[in-house]
Order: sequence, then C-alpha cells, then structure tokens
Amino acid sequence: GSKSILLLFAVLGFAYGQVNNTVRASDCCQAIEITSQGVTLVNQWTRLGKYFLDGEEGGRPVYKQDNSQNYLYFIGAWIPGYNWWYVNDDLGQNMGGLINMDKEAICPDQITVTWEAYAWTGEWEDVNDWVPDPDLKITCVNKDDTTPQHEKTTTSVKESCTWGSFCDGCSVTSTVDGVTYCCANNCNSGGININNDEDGLQCYCYH
Repeated sequence: GSKSILLLFAVLGFAYGQVNNTVRASDCCQAIEITSQGVTLVNQWTRLGKYFLDGEEGGRPVYKQDNSQNYLYFIGAWIPGYNWWYVNDDLGQNMGGLINMDKEAICPDQITVTWEAYAWTGEWEDVNDWVPDPDLKITCVNKDDTTPQHEKTTTSVKESCTWGSFCDGCSVTSTVDGVTYCCANNCNSGGININNDEDGLQCYCYH
C-alpha cells in the first residue's frame, strides 16, 4: 500500500515539474524581428524591426529594439492582473503602439493571438483606436542579421525606395499622404519601413 502511494506522488511531482519548467524567459530567442505589411506599417512603423533580449521581468522576457527606441514586454510583470503584451518606447508603462492579449505565451514568437496596432492615420484616420493586424509577425532571427534563420542569406540591411508610377504592379507597397512607395529593387517581396518625422519622410526597404 505505502509503496504505491509514494510512487503516485513521485509521478505527480514529476509531471508538475515538467509543466512548470517547459519554457523560461531565458529560453526565448536572443533576437527577434517584428514585421508587417498591414496597418502597423502605416501607423506604427517605428515599432517594426529587430529587437534583442534585454533581460526578464516576472518570468517573461524583455526585448529592446536595436536602435533603443522601443521595448517589447509583458505588462503583467509590472501591474499584476494586466495580462497582455505591449510594444512601447517607455518600458513597463500601461500603454503602447502595439498590443497583444495572449497571456499564455512566455516568448513573443510563440504568441498565437492576433496583434493590434493603434491606428490614427491613412485609411484609419477616423478610427483612432486599436485595429487588428493579422499580418504582423514576430520571428526569431540570428543575432547578427535581420534575416529569419530559416531564410539565411547575405543580403544587405537597407535598400532604397521609389514611389509613384514606378510602383505600379508591385506586390509590396505602402501609401503615405496619398503617395505610394515601393522597393526600388525586387518590389514583389520584402518589406518597407517609412518614418515621417521632423527630418522629413525617410523610406527604406529590406529583403
């Protein structure tokens, strides 16, 4: 009798240990890339790009953008019960340009819920609210480049854009203030990053 009870406890203890230790923040990718051809590209373009693992809070990873502008974090680590993710320029704040309500995922590349972007311009000018972006993807990448690991190439980081009639028939385009932009080379793949600030509009492509 006592032997079988002990065995049962051992099995239960092992099973519980296995579930509890499946994924830790330290097991998450060292580098990730956030990409989108949808609402995020037009409204929250500064949040796109490469992020590096920068520590952890509350058992979940914190990622810092390669230009140090933004962070990806789980707000519940700072405010218990607030079980969602943000991409924001102020670490630990209950606000951001991107939000995701997946409270199960430990690593952001494992998130299965659709991300939402705060939309305020372009065709979303009248919305001024969260808009789902099913096109937003978070991919693990090699630490030394921005190419996903399963598509490793030696392509350069930033390529030039063109606009207007040059973009007719291109698969990958982005329209800002009525002007359509696309990649100057190979405009049917890759992505576009447009930044419109006090220095004027800057556009670059990546493949």
